[in-house]
Amino acid sequence: MSAWMRWSLYAVMLLCCVIIGMGVYVEMNQAPELADTVNNTRELKTLPEFSLSDMWGEQHAIGEWAGKPLLINFWATWCAPCRREMPLLQALHVSQSELQVLGIAIDRQPDVQTYMAEAGITYPSLVGEEDAMAVSDLFGLPGLGLPFTVLVGSNAEILTVFIGEIDADELNKLAETSRAFDEGRIDLATARHRLLDL
Repeated sequence: MSAWMRWSLYAVMLLCCVIIGMGVYVEMNQAPELADTVNNTRELKTLPEFSLSDMWGEQHAIGEWAGKPLLINFWATWCAPCRREMPLLQALHVSQSELQVLGIAIDRQPDVQTYMAEAGITYPSLVGEEDAMAVSDLFGLPGLGLPFTVLVGSNAEILTVFIGEIDADELNKLAETSRAFDEGRIDLATARHRLLDL
Protein backbone atom coordinates (compact mmCIF):
# COMPACT_ATOMS: atom_id res chain seq x y z
CA MET A 1 0.00 0.00 0.00
CA SER A 2 1.40 3.37 -1.00
CA ALA A 3 1.97 6.15 1.51
CA TRP A 4 -0.70 8.26 -0.18
CA MET A 5 -3.30 5.46 0.20
CA ARG A 6 -2.31 4.91 3.83
CA TRP A 7 -2.68 8.64 4.64
CA SER A 8 -6.03 8.76 2.82
CA LEU A 9 -7.24 5.78 4.83
CA TYR A 10 -6.12 7.47 8.08
CA ALA A 11 -7.88 10.68 7.08
CA VAL A 12 -11.15 8.82 6.36
CA MET A 13 -10.89 6.95 9.67
CA LEU A 14 -10.24 10.20 11.54
CA LEU A 15 -13.20 11.87 9.84
CA CYS A 16 -15.45 8.94 10.81
CA CYS A 17 -14.27 9.17 14.43
CA VAL A 18 -15.00 12.90 14.49
CA ILE A 19 -18.50 12.37 13.06
CA ILE A 20 -19.26 9.58 15.55
CA GLY A 21 -17.89 11.67 18.40
CA MET A 22 -20.07 14.61 17.42
CA GLY A 23 -23.11 12.34 17.28
CA VAL A 24 -22.38 10.98 20.77
CA TYR A 25 -21.85 14.52 22.08
CA VAL A 26 -25.16 15.74 20.63
CA GLU A 27 -27.00 12.67 21.95
CA MET A 28 -25.58 13.12 25.45
CA ASN A 29 -26.51 16.79 25.51
CA GLN A 30 -30.06 16.05 24.38
CA ALA A 31 -30.64 13.38 27.06
CA PRO A 32 -31.40 15.94 29.83
CA GLU A 33 -33.92 17.66 27.55
CA LEU A 34 -35.59 14.31 26.85
CA ALA A 35 -35.69 13.51 30.57
CA ASP A 36 -37.25 16.92 31.24
CA THR A 37 -39.85 16.30 28.55
CA VAL A 38 -40.74 12.90 30.01
CA ASN A 39 -40.88 14.34 33.52
CA ASN A 40 -43.24 17.08 32.31
CA THR A 41 -45.75 14.41 31.31
CA ARG A 42 -45.92 13.47 34.98
CA GLU A 43 -47.27 16.98 35.69
CA LEU A 44 -50.33 16.38 33.50
CA LYS A 45 -52.78 14.82 35.96
CA THR A 46 -56.03 14.58 34.01
CA LEU A 47 -57.00 13.88 30.44
CA PRO A 48 -57.16 17.14 28.45
CA GLU A 49 -60.16 17.90 26.25
CA PHE A 50 -59.63 17.49 22.51
CA SER A 51 -61.43 16.47 19.33
CA LEU A 52 -60.21 14.64 16.24
CA SER A 53 -61.77 13.00 13.21
CA ASP A 54 -62.17 9.27 12.81
CA MET A 55 -61.10 7.39 9.65
CA TRP A 56 -64.23 8.53 7.81
CA GLY A 57 -63.91 12.21 8.71
CA GLU A 58 -66.50 12.28 11.53
CA GLN A 59 -65.41 14.48 14.44
CA HIS A 60 -65.21 12.93 17.94
CA ALA A 61 -64.51 14.58 21.28
CA ILE A 62 -62.50 12.55 23.79
CA GLY A 63 -65.42 13.15 26.16
CA GLU A 64 -67.40 10.54 24.20
CA TRP A 65 -65.49 7.94 26.19
CA ALA A 66 -66.02 9.69 29.56
CA GLY A 67 -66.55 7.28 32.44
CA LYS A 68 -64.49 4.50 30.83
CA PRO A 69 -60.85 3.70 31.48
CA LEU A 70 -58.86 4.42 28.31
CA LEU A 71 -55.68 3.09 26.79
CA ILE A 72 -54.82 5.78 24.22
CA ASN A 73 -52.13 4.72 21.77
CA PHE A 74 -50.44 7.31 19.52
CA TRP A 75 -49.21 5.70 16.31
CA ALA A 76 -48.65 6.05 12.56
CA THR A 77 -48.73 3.67 9.60
CA TRP A 78 -45.09 4.47 8.76
CA CYS A 79 -43.93 3.60 12.31
CA ALA A 80 -42.62 0.01 12.48
CA PRO A 81 -42.78 -0.28 16.32
CA CYS A 82 -46.36 1.02 16.16
CA ARG A 83 -47.34 -1.67 13.67
CA ARG A 84 -45.65 -4.37 15.78
CA GLU A 85 -47.60 -3.48 18.94
CA MET A 86 -51.01 -3.09 17.28
CA PRO A 87 -51.84 -6.84 17.28
CA LEU A 88 -51.34 -6.83 21.07
CA LEU A 89 -53.66 -3.85 21.42
CA GLN A 90 -56.21 -5.57 19.15
CA ALA A 91 -56.02 -8.75 21.26
CA LEU A 92 -56.64 -6.69 24.42
CA HIS A 93 -59.56 -4.93 22.71
CA VAL A 94 -61.34 -8.17 21.80
CA SER A 95 -60.54 -10.03 25.03
CA GLN A 96 -62.22 -7.64 27.46
CA SER A 97 -64.63 -4.72 27.59
CA GLU A 98 -63.50 -2.79 30.66
CA LEU A 99 -60.50 -0.93 29.20
CA GLN A 100 -61.28 0.96 25.99
CA VAL A 101 -58.41 0.88 23.51
CA LEU A 102 -58.31 4.04 21.41
CA GLY A 103 -55.77 4.78 18.70
CA ILE A 104 -54.69 8.25 17.67
CA ALA A 105 -52.97 8.10 14.30
CA ILE A 106 -50.65 10.95 13.40
CA ASP A 107 -51.12 10.21 9.73
CA ARG A 108 -53.29 10.65 6.64
CA GLN A 109 -56.84 9.27 6.73
CA PRO A 110 -56.56 7.13 3.57
CA ASP A 111 -53.36 5.49 4.85
CA VAL A 112 -54.97 4.72 8.20
CA GLN A 113 -58.12 3.31 6.55
CA THR A 114 -56.06 1.01 4.34
CA TYR A 115 -53.71 -0.16 7.08
CA MET A 116 -56.42 -0.87 9.66
CA ALA A 117 -58.47 -2.83 7.13
CA GLU A 118 -55.46 -4.88 6.01
CA ALA A 119 -54.28 -5.52 9.60
CA GLY A 120 -57.75 -6.35 10.92
CA ILE A 121 -57.67 -3.66 13.61
CA THR A 122 -61.18 -3.02 14.95
CA TYR A 123 -60.69 -0.72 17.92
CA PRO A 124 -61.54 2.92 17.26
CA SER A 125 -58.82 5.19 15.97
CA LEU A 126 -58.90 8.93 15.59
CA VAL A 127 -56.79 10.45 12.84
CA GLY A 128 -55.05 13.70 12.11
CA GLU A 129 -51.85 15.23 10.88
CA GLU A 130 -51.04 18.61 12.45
CA ASP A 131 -54.11 18.40 14.70
CA ALA A 132 -53.09 14.96 16.03
CA MET A 133 -49.56 16.25 16.62
CA ALA A 134 -51.11 19.12 18.59
CA VAL A 135 -52.93 16.54 20.73
CA SER A 136 -49.65 14.72 21.40
CA ASP A 137 -48.22 18.10 22.46
CA LEU A 138 -50.96 18.30 25.12
CA PHE A 139 -49.28 15.33 26.82
CA GLY A 140 -45.94 17.14 26.88
CA LEU A 141 -44.39 14.97 24.19
CA PRO A 142 -43.74 17.24 21.21
CA GLY A 143 -41.51 15.60 18.66
CA LEU A 144 -40.59 12.78 21.03
CA GLY A 145 -41.54 10.07 18.61
CA LEU A 146 -43.94 7.21 18.26
CA PRO A 147 -45.44 5.11 19.62
CA PHE A 148 -46.54 6.26 23.04
CA THR A 149 -49.46 5.12 25.15
CA VAL A 150 -51.49 6.95 27.79
CA LEU A 151 -53.42 5.02 30.46
CA VAL A 152 -56.39 6.97 31.82
CA GLY A 153 -58.72 5.94 34.65
CA SER A 154 -62.49 6.14 34.33
CA ASN A 155 -62.33 9.37 36.36
CA ALA A 156 -60.08 10.96 33.65
CA GLU A 157 -56.98 10.73 35.89
CA ILE A 158 -53.84 9.93 33.91
CA LEU A 159 -52.18 6.89 35.45
CA THR A 160 -49.10 6.83 33.21
CA VAL A 161 -47.62 7.79 29.87
CA PHE A 162 -45.67 4.87 28.40
CA ILE A 163 -43.10 5.90 25.82
CA GLY A 164 -41.99 3.42 23.15
CA GLU A 165 -43.14 0.09 21.84
CA ILE A 166 -45.19 -1.87 24.34
CA ASP A 167 -44.77 -5.63 24.84
CA ALA A 168 -47.29 -8.20 26.12
CA ASP A 169 -46.07 -8.11 29.74
CA GLU A 170 -46.16 -4.32 29.87
CA LEU A 171 -49.62 -4.25 28.31
CA ASN A 172 -50.88 -6.81 30.84
CA LYS A 173 -49.48 -4.72 33.71
CA LEU A 174 -51.25 -1.63 32.34
CA ALA A 175 -54.55 -3.52 32.03
CA GLU A 176 -54.27 -5.12 35.49
CA THR A 177 -53.42 -1.80 37.15
CA SER A 178 -56.29 -0.08 35.33
CA ARG A 179 -58.71 -2.78 36.49
CA ALA A 180 -57.50 -2.61 40.12
CA PHE A 181 -57.74 1.20 40.12
CA ASP A 182 -61.23 1.32 38.59
CA GLU A 183 -62.50 -1.40 40.95
CA GLY A 184 -61.23 0.66 43.90
CA ARG A 185 -58.70 -1.97 45.06
CA ILE A 186 -55.86 0.55 44.75
CA ASP A 187 -55.75 4.33 44.95
CA LEU A 188 -54.34 6.76 42.39
CA ALA A 189 -50.93 7.07 44.03
CA THR A 190 -50.53 3.29 44.20
CA ALA A 191 -51.59 2.88 40.57
CA ARG A 192 -49.08 5.48 39.41
CA HIS A 193 -46.36 3.97 41.58
CA ARG A 194 -46.96 0.46 40.15
CA LEU A 195 -46.46 1.80 36.66
CA LEU A 196 -43.26 3.77 37.30
CA ASP A 197 -40.97 0.85 36.42
CA LEU A 198 -42.50 0.23 32.99
